[in-house]
Amino acid sequence: MIPGLPLENKETTIGNMKRIKAVFLIFSFFFIISLLILFFFQTPLNIIFQTITLPIQKWVFISSSKSDAMFTSQQQLQKENNQLRVQLAQMQEIKKDNQALHDQFQTSTPIPQKLLPAEVIGVQQNTLLIDKGEQDKVHRGDIAVFKNNLIGKIAKTTPHISVVVLLSDSSTSFTAETAKTATVGIVTVQDETSIFDNVVLSDKLEKNDVIMTKGDQDLQGHGYPPNLIVGKIVSVDKQASNLFQAAKIQSLVDVADLRMVFVMTQ
Repeated sequence: MIPGLPLENKETTIGNMKRIKAVFLIFSFFFIISLLILFFFQTPLNIIFQTITLPIQKWVFISSSKSDAMFTSQQQLQKENNQLRVQLAQMQEIKKDNQALHDQFQTSTPIPQKLLPAEVIGVQQNTLLIDKGEQDKVHRGDIAVFKNNLIGKIAKTTPHISVVVLLSDSSTSFTAETAKTATVGIVTVQDETSIFDNVVLSDKLEKNDVIMTKGDQDLQGHGYPPNLIVGKIVSVDKQASNLFQAAKIQSLVDVADLRMVFVMTQ
C-alpha cells in the first residue's frame, strides 16, 4: 500500500502500475521478436530497415577502413624510418672508413703501396684484433700503423684474424729518437707507462718533443721502420746522480677510438 492516499485511490494506482508493467513486458517481447525477424528473415520491413541503416553501416565501414589504413600507413612509415636510420648509420661508417683510407694514403710515411687496411674487430688488454690474417699475407712481426703513428706489431695470425700487440705491452723495446735534437734512446714500458729510456745525461730532452722510430729492420724487412711517430714527451726525469735520463711518453692516438689500422706487409 502507498501511504498518504485513500484506499480506493491506492488500489487504482496499484492496478495502473500492474497494467503498465504488463504492457511493457508485452512490448519488449514483440520488440525482441521484431528484431529477430528483421535479423533472420528478408522481409519488406527488413529491406526498409536495411535501407535506413545502410548509410550508417557505410559510415562505420569507411571509418573502420580508414582507421585500419591509417594504422597500416603508420606502421609502414615507421618501418621505412627505421630502414633509413640503419642506412644513414651505415653511410656514416663508410664515410669514416673512406676518410681513414684517404688520410692514410695521403701520408708519405710509410709507403702507401705496402699498406693493408684492416678493421679493428676487438680490443683487449694491450692488444687489438683485426680482420686480416694469413690469407691476406699478414705475417707475425708485421707493423701496424695509423697515418704515420706506430700502433704495434703483429704477434699472432690465423687465416682471417691477427693479434696486434700495442706499444703499451711490457714486451715493447726498440730504438727511437727525438724529432728536434735526434737524441737516441730505447722505448720500453715500465709499470704500464711508455718510457724513452737510456738517454745519456749530456743529450737534451724537452717536454712535448716527438719521439720517432729510428729504424731497426733486418735484411728481410722485419722490425720497426724509421720515422714513425711513437708519441710525445710529457715529462723528463733527469738526475745528476744517475748515468742516464728518461722521459715519459704519451701516444698521439687513442687506441680505444681506432676503427681501422694499416698493416705494413712484406
